[in-house]
Amino acid sequence: MRYMSWALLILAALEVISIILMSNLIGGGWTLLLIILSIACGVFMLRNIGLSGLFLAVATIRTGSNVSLYQLLWPLRYVLAAIMLISPGFVSDIFAALLLLPFSGKPLASTGSNPFSHTPQSDQNDIIEGEFTVENNNGQSHRPNRQQHLPPR
Repeated sequence: MRYMSWALLILAALEVISIILMSNLIGGGWTLLLIILSIACGVFMLRNIGLSGLFLAVATIRTGSNVSLYQLLWPLRYVLAAIMLISPGFVSDIFAALLLLPFSGKPLASTGSNPFSHTPQSDQNDIIEGEFTVENNNGQSHRPNRQQHLPPR
């Protein structure tokens, strides 16, 4: 925890230095415009993630056995990159761009089975259970005998 405060202090100093260097390189107005565009992108990313990040993580888990740890952490990386884009400065923007790169890793389960995936049982794929009512043209309805409408085996 002691090193975290030093890291944040160094990051803040690097952000200020990067803003000064960019304003000397391309001008103050363009630097301000880049900072505003970066903040707008970060806010847009945070507004659009919502619950879809959670759904994305669950869908990634349910896809099968070829799920890597980096894919599971994608919603967290996305939110962290958006927060870094909101902070003014260009060092955090570089880290945000690195977080948004599509990394790949080793699959979590190399055994071929994923405990999180849901596969229906093969013997119940063609059975749909329920009750229904048949209505005639004259408005009368009746419930047919269940034994009459069973398919032959």
